[in-house]
Formats: sequence, structure tokens, C-alpha cells
Amino acid sequence: MPRKPRVHSSSGIYHVMLRGINRSDIFLDEVDCLKMEKILMSITKHSLCKIYAYCIMTNHIHLLMAELDVPISDVLKSIGVSYVRYFNVRRERTGPLFEGRFRSEPVDDCDYFITLLSYIHYNPVKAGMVSRPGLYKWSSWHEYELPEHTYNKGICEQSIPFKNLTREQVAEIVLNAQEPRDFCSVVDNEQVDYNQAVEVVNRLRPKEYSEVDLLELPRVVKLEMSVKAIDYGVTYSQLVSILGLYRSSIYRRRLKYKQSGQNN
Repeated sequence: MPRKPRVHSSSGIYHVMLRGINRSDIFLDEVDCLKMEKILMSITKHSLCKIYAYCIMTNHIHLLMAELDVPISDVLKSIGVSYVRYFNVRRERTGPLFEGRFRSEPVDDCDYFITLLSYIHYNPVKAGMVSRPGLYKWSSWHEYELPEHTYNKGICEQSIPFKNLTREQVAEIVLNAQEPRDFCSVVDNEQVDYNQAVEVVNRLRPKEYSEVDLLELPRVVKLEMSVKAIDYGVTYSQLVSILGLYRSSIYRRRLKYKQSGQNN
């Protein structure tokens, strides 16, 4: 079955994850992390894209980035080729290093942008590597937490999209959140493929709508189904395609459930 096309971002901003093949470690020491940072510096220096945030973990890297004139897929290919060439030479190995296709999700509003900043920078906290984002060396958090002149590696874009917020204001919003937000399905440990996603959504369909086409279901019903489907590994992108909903609508409904404690 051919791959479904990626969901386009109206803002040009995407959350992307590159992961090691078979989930193997791809950043083994500080030299590896420094190399990836140098690659990111190079692509932003040459205006191939804008990077708003990144976090280098042991077997994957998160990027919050904006597409410019170069397609995002070409930018990710350039990053991958550069790092794999370095890694293979240094480790005297051959063959691929990353999973065949990078994972991405569109970011079309400020609330979700800030949610992702939290998700990305809290990754090492959730992994038990550090107790707070500022203690982790290989992310862009310091560029938000500290004034620009004290910590700037030249990787991240200095302006904030969507709203007129300073980086310090964004950092305060993230740090004052009650908990690290984790609604980004692009990095779920266990995801289902598209056909499995359709099966999951159909199982969640109320009996009274058994004969109704999924796209024709009432919006409130589709939103209820989408919130439950995410817990079964269905991604936001899949739900957008299957149910014809806006990702932001699904996110807000899930946030509402999370806050009310209904979706336990």
C-alpha cells in the first residue's frame, strides 16, 4: 500500500523526529551531539529552514522547524546524509542509521507551538536523565531560559511565530505549566499504521452511527472518537485524514479532557 502524503502545515512549521533504525542509539557521546549541533547551525546559516527548538536524545532528535524555500523533506535528507556520513566514518561502519521516513506533524497555531516547546524540552526530564530542562546540555532550552546574549549557539530562530511574545515570556509559560504537555502523537512509542487506525476509529463509532460514513458523522461525535483513538496509538495526522477534523480541534478537545480528568 503506498504511503499517504504528509499533512501540509499552513504556517510552514512542523514538529519532526528523526529516530535511529530499529530504535538503536545514534548519539553515543558528546562528540556526536556536537556534530549534530554543527549540522543544524550550518542549515540555518544557509537559510535552508528556521529552527525554533531541538533536543538531541540518545536514539532520536526532535526538531521544531519552519520550511522556507527548500522543501522540509530535502532539509531532513541533508541533515541525515551529513550525520550518517560522519557517524559511519567515525565508527567504521556502513549502511543506514535513521529510520526510512522521518515523522512530522504540522503546527498551525500558537498554543500548539508552545505545547511542543514544552514537550520537546521536557523529553530528557521524562526520560529520567535530568530533573529540569535547564540541566540538559543538548537542547535549545537555554536559548529560551537565558537572555540571548548569554546563550546563543546560532541555531534557533530568535523570533516567536503566531503571537508577539518574547522568548523569556515563552519560557515562563512553559515552566509555569502544571505538567509537561504530551499530546504530540508523532512520538508515541507504539503507533498504528493507517489501516489499523481506520479499524480503531471504526471500533469507537457509536452503534447508532454504524451505517454512517465516518466523514459524515456529527462533529461532536468525531471529536469524542478522536480523543479515545489517540490512546490506542492513532496519530493526529491520521485522525485529520480519517475524520476530516482540524488537528487543533482534536488537540483542544483532548486538552479539555486532560484538564477535567475525564480521559483517564
